[in-house]
Amino acid sequence: MLNKLNISPLSLIPPAIFILGALTLPWGAGASASRVVLSDVDCVVQPSRLASLGSAVPGVLAKLHVNRADYVSAGTVLAELESEVERASLQLANRLASLNSATRLRQLNADFGSRTLQRNQSLFQKASISKQTLDQVETEAMIAQMQVQQERENSEVAAIEVARAKAVLKRRSIHAPFDGAITETYRTEGEYVADDAVVQIAALDPLHVEVIVPLTQLGVVESGMRGEVSIEVPGFEDQTFNATVRRIDPVADAASATYGVLLELPNPDLTIPSGVRCQLDFHTK
Repeated sequence: MLNKLNISPLSLIPPAIFILGALTLPWGAGASASRVVLSDVDCVVQPSRLASLGSAVPGVLAKLHVNRADYVSAGTVLAELESEVERASLQLANRLASLNSATRLRQLNADFGSRTLQRNQSLFQKASISKQTLDQVETEAMIAQMQVQQERENSEVAAIEVARAKAVLKRRSIHAPFDGAITETYRTEGEYVADDAVVQIAALDPLHVEVIVPLTQLGVVESGMRGEVSIEVPGFEDQTFNATVRRIDPVADAASATYGVLLELPNPDLTIPSGVRCQLDFHTK
């Protein structure tokens, strides 16, 4: 009947539908739908940053403010070395910087010298004093002004000394360089530390997903591609998480014929565990 009416079977397919391989999608949906290009790839979820923190200077560990599994913010003081001498030096520097009596004394002397110079200049115009006397008064006034400037410069040096003392004291503390969880504490209070790590901190948001891809798939994985992560941990069996390809190793491993790919996995609520194995599907978008 169709042939008699000269109607092509393709014309019966609605215009809002197209066929891509074995997938039938509405027009418009195909532009946003993703396609799996590589599936069931073994991967590992790791912290995005991991740092073993030590002291900038050697000394005895006086206080350890954190324990394992504590979550801290960037800038938090994690540990402190004994610093009585450095604190005393800072206190002395602050005290010296706050003193202004010498500057005030020099200023008073300079003001008096200025007034004396004005009087002697008036007397010189009346020929009441000699040129030598006026020259002496002018020199004394200039010296007084330079002494004021010298005291002001001393005050600036004292302020710099305060900053230096603060920096020295800060080096006696260990601060968190980024938000993260304490994963290890290597030293306890009372121990001497020099080049040893005291604590280890891991950044858990975002996480990194590390993947080893066969060279046969070179060019399939691209930067910005989406990865669907399934974590092999009880309680997460039915959950998947979206990660994004951030880095593709430019040099492959010739021995294993593989190359590395790193994805970024957001973890704002810190519920996704790290240091665990996973499975990954790469999607076109």
